[in-house]
Amino acid sequence: MNTFRFLLNLRLLVKITQSKIDKLKKPLLIFTAILLLFSCKEQNGTEQEIGLASNKDKSLMVIFAHPDDEIVISPILSKYANEDVTIHSVIVTDGSKGATPHANIPAGDALAKVRSKEALCVTKNLGIAPPIFLNYMDGDLALKENIYTLDDKIDSLFTKYQPDVVITFGPGGQYGHPDHRIVSNIVTEVFQRKASESLQQLLYYGFPNEAVDKGLDLKTDLVKWMNDNLKTTQKRFLTYRIPFDAQNLKLGKEASSCHKSQYTPDDIDDLFAIMGQTGGLIYFRPWNGSSAIKDNIFD
Repeated sequence: MNTFRFLLNLRLLVKITQSKIDKLKKPLLIFTAILLLFSCKEQNGTEQEIGLASNKDKSLMVIFAHPDDEIVISPILSKYANEDVTIHSVIVTDGSKGATPHANIPAGDALAKVRSKEALCVTKNLGIAPPIFLNYMDGDLALKENIYTLDDKIDSLFTKYQPDVVITFGPGGQYGHPDHRIVSNIVTEVFQRKASESLQQLLYYGFPNEAVDKGLDLKTDLVKWMNDNLKTTQKRFLTYRIPFDAQNLKLGKEASSCHKSQYTPDDIDDLFAIMGQTGGLIYFRPWNGSSAIKDNIFD
């Protein structure tokens, strides 16, 4: 009889205990879920901070022939400036021969002064270092004496600033401009001589064959000509595919609008319409080739 009562009491105790556990289960599950949610958010935030911090002490040098050549990569200049990357923009020529009908500024010193101010406006808008002007005569880079001295100046810039990554045009010079091609050639020549642990990568800006739309509805003859004469690259070679967001695009476009002596507002709209064909990516080819797809120029 005592055994029976003991078992009965034990069964009752188990039921009461189980009931209490069941009542606690729901709040416990909710509390656990909340902890997991905050843990995930904290982890994601940390990952994002690590992603930004990984570029924080990096430096980038952009070397182009003319004061407006950076337009094609302006969204990622905005992107990396926002990540606290140190960015130096080197402009090789004075742009003194880029006279346009709409600006009505004659070629020569007056135009060169205007264009240098426009270049400074761009760097301020993008939040990068003031431009480094080498002040070669626009259109004269092919002269023998200029080729030799430019080699020395690029060498000195690499020694002084020690950029992690260098960007310039590829061999085609975007649309075949001789000054673009010469700058690309000399930058490559010096880079392959001086590449080191600190001077790590040279990237050529490129536009993929597959993204070109010859039927794109463009408003201006200038940009139509550029679109028709783009020196493109097969996408498989353009393995650095750098994403940019709407804010990067907006800031890049605003900065590019500083080049009032070169482009009308319609020209700027058309240039960014061409850039829009790549689906929010700017493409680069590493100078020595690579099959690995990258989404960060510092990888």
